[in-house]
Amino acid sequence: RKAFVPTNDIFYEIDISAYHPSLSCRLIDYNFPTVDIHDHMAKLYGVSYAKSKELTFKQLYGGVFKQYEHLEYFKKIKKYIHNMWHDFYGGEEIVCPVSNFVYQKDYYKEMNPQKLFNYLLQNLETSTNVMILWDIFCLLKGKNTKLVLYTYDSFLLDVDEEEVEVLEKIRKIFKKYELNIKE
Repeated sequence: RKAFVPTNDIFYEIDISAYHPSLSCRLIDYNFPTVDIHDHMAKLYGVSYAKSKELTFKQLYGGVFKQYEHLEYFKKIKKYIHNMWHDFYGGEEIVCPVSNFVYQKDYYKEMNPQKLFNYLLQNLETSTNVMILWDIFCLLKGKNTKLVLYTYDSFLLDVDEEEVEVLEKIRKIFKKYELNIKE
């Protein structure tokens, strides 16, 4: 990011908070009782915020740990993965939300339940980002403010101070997709 120099007045970064846990909630029909997912999980785990993030991501991508199977979020994750794998292994196609990309058993010879879930979640992330980016590009058309860098869950804007009101419209884009952001 140090290689970037603003051509306008300021750089403004927007990060999506707990992006993959938030997206996984859409798959399993779960809502966290708070906006700060990692803080909530830290309290349930009894660990620090940083350790909470680490534990959550390890379980999303590597499988739920025995000691956290009782947590409602992870119960639903395990059930979702089990049901999806049962369908996939039984020959049913798994259709990704948003993109409608299809995973078929015959095409993926080295698949396993956790990998299939990871693929689906990453597909959902990419599809959601495409929609967000489209909305931002449409909003910024004809403006001096530009999106100059996008990396997974982070969006860096080169903002013209005379167009600072555009930031509120960009915040609304993330709200439209029910995503919490940090600025």
